[in-house]
Amino acid sequence: MPPLEVDRTPVGDEQGEDHAELYPESSRSIESLREMRLQALLRDMIDTEGGSRTAAALGVSYRTLSRAVESGRLTTRMAAALERLLLLGGGSAAARERERADALERRVKELAKEMHDGFDDARAAIDAGLGALGQEHAVAVRVLERRLDGLEERVKSGAAAGESGTETPDKPRYVPPRLFPQLVTREAEEGEEQVYGDATPLIVEWREAMAAFLRVVKTGPALRRIAAHERLWELEIALIGEHGMTLPPMRFPWDDLQRERQVSERRAEIRHLHEERKRVLRRRWLRRLLTIGFSWE
Repeated sequence: MPPLEVDRTPVGDEQGEDHAELYPESSRSIESLREMRLQALLRDMIDTEGGSRTAAALGVSYRTLSRAVESGRLTTRMAAALERLLLLGGGSAAARERERADALERRVKELAKEMHDGFDDARAAIDAGLGALGQEHAVAVRVLERRLDGLEERVKSGAAAGESGTETPDKPRYVPPRLFPQLVTREAEEGEEQVYGDATPLIVEWREAMAAFLRVVKTGPALRRIAAHERLWELEIALIGEHGMTLPPMRFPWDDLQRERQVSERRAEIRHLHEERKRVLRRRWLRRLLTIGFSWE
């Protein structure tokens, strides 16, 4: 494509005569100055960017640009585009805008990296705190259950002694045998603590986590859904891997290989949740950054 030869002679009287019919006498000098500024900007862009890029920046074809350069007359579309570039800073506007956009992109990447490093540190601290709280909660639940059981036994013993006048030993509560005691039920059952043993507090907590997850799975905030889902997976890993339990809706217990596969799948899901949490937090910080405004200067 041949380079454009820009005519750098000032706008002459012939062009002023052509425009004289369109503008009143009082505005001709202003219009002439406007035309000169637009022509100067056009020459500057052609020298800096070349004809093809200049035509693309102005939204016209190369042929239209060539005719405008040869005739010294701008089309309405070219004049409007040049006016916009003048408002953005004059000559070489496209190059300066690209530099500003590159600087903004670099700054956003730097901020994203800083936030990512901060999120990792905060996540490690939160995980450590949640782990400690979870252990304390489990211990407190077991202590409270033992106290309630002891209180219930003393109340029953006192009531029986008051009625008969003599102390009679409590009969052990009858619990129907379970064919597969490893199967966890969604709902609590009478005497299940005698079936599940040490896993009972964890099963109670799992049911509560399942209910919390179902409450936020559709309409809850993204971070709350992620936290509820992650807690549910962690409890299931403990039930399956540490206590050998089988979760609903299964009707038969998992064997060793099946349990390993179930634990591995849930750990992979937790890793995906960690990545999803980072993406949600990154989008939230970027939205906050953009909504407070960012200067182009």
